[in-house]
Amino acid sequence: MSYKIKDALKAIEEFAPLELQAEFDNSGLKYGDIEADLKSVLITLDTTEKVVEDAIQNGCNLIVEHHPLIFEPLKGIDLRKPPQKALVKAIKNDIAIYSAHTNIDFAKGGLNDYVAKKLGLEDVYCLDDDISSARIGTLRTPVSMREYKNHVKKVFNDNNMATIGDETRLIKKVGVINGSGGKDTDLLIRLKESGADIFITSDIKYAFARFANDLNYGIITIGHYNSEICFLELMEEILTKSLKSVKIVKTTKCSNPYNN
Repeated sequence: MSYKIKDALKAIEEFAPLELQAEFDNSGLKYGDIEADLKSVLITLDTTEKVVEDAIQNGCNLIVEHHPLIFEPLKGIDLRKPPQKALVKAIKNDIAIYSAHTNIDFAKGGLNDYVAKKLGLEDVYCLDDDISSARIGTLRTPVSMREYKNHVKKVFNDNNMATIGDETRLIKKVGVINGSGGKDTDLLIRLKESGADIFITSDIKYAFARFANDLNYGIITIGHYNSEICFLELMEEILTKSLKSVKIVKTTKCSNPYNN
């Protein structure tokens, strides 16, 4: 069975409609002819020049990325800038690029829920009854924050994690946001009032860390890349359900920008 590029986009948007994305976001098609025949798909967290080369080598004419290659309106193309160089390489090779960002984060069963599941959380629900909010779930067996930190380290293969608060505290209920969740201090108040013992997220700002420390609230912070690289697994599941005969490739060329 043959497919068009638009068939892949339809599969994604049926799972995570673009209407779900945050106001600041730029999910959706970045470049390409959606009426073109779909050859194969490459999935990545970020689209770099190496990732585009990976798509070329694998015969992929659609890249599905998490972080939008084009986030703000372009006023020019400067090939000194790596993202724009990657975009031009994709255009020259007729490779479409599609971003599934906060729409996939917020969707039911999306990345927030997927990360919560990987953390071993059960009975997961949305804080504030809002799908764009943090997820809260419970552990089957309570453990200390120190024990749980070691579990999280193994799950996300992150050797550079940090914690805030007493690591001997007992953990039963956990709040989580994949990616950047360490900015809104009011969120910590709501999480604490909801009964969540700790919060797990990435990109913690200093003021947020100070607030959590003074609130005597537990935080485990993991790397942004580590918390979201499972996007590749989730997107592979979504696409293979609809595109039965299409080769789906998870890139190995998108690496963590930080040294481990």
